[in-house]
Amino acid sequence: MTASFRSCQSPKRQRGAILVVSLILLLVMTVLALAVSQSSRMQERMTGNVRDSDLSFQAAEASLRDAEDFLWRQTNQPIPCSTAPCSVYQKDWFNGIDLRTQTQSWWNDKGKEYGVAGTKELTEVKRDPQVVIEELGFTPFSLTVGRGVPAGRTFYRNTARGVGGTDSAQTVLESTFTRPY
Repeated sequence: MTASFRSCQSPKRQRGAILVVSLILLLVMTVLALAVSQSSRMQERMTGNVRDSDLSFQAAEASLRDAEDFLWRQTNQPIPCSTAPCSVYQKDWFNGIDLRTQTQSWWNDKGKEYGVAGTKELTEVKRDPQVVIEELGFTPFSLTVGRGVPAGRTFYRNTARGVGGTDSAQTVLESTFTRPY
């Protein structure tokens, strides 16, 4: 009976191969876990940036709709002006100016704030969006010349700038709106 127990190796003859293999496997698993962690962190940042970009787009869109609503509610055609602050600017007043590159102070001087000025209505964004309205021109319904002011439509260009949850996400949108007076 004792001979069968002798076939087992004694603790003195073990060389630690299992320890080395398990340490290598542990190292491989640690490297894989770090790679997955970095990938998850990158995806989380990208998702945050997309959300920020969407917020800025939606803010600019809300400001465009607010400008169109402002123009639609006017009972008389707004008189355009050439100095800030102004609700509607003269034709070609912004001609040649790239509104996408203008600073925040430019928008503060010339833009109309969304909603009530000085009140932050959109809570998710850093600041309320702003819009500038420019009269593009008048097109009569008929080519006949008659007495008085001819009936027709006035065209407006609305340009809005929205900021997301941070200043790094900014969107500038433009729409053309027409209104008969």
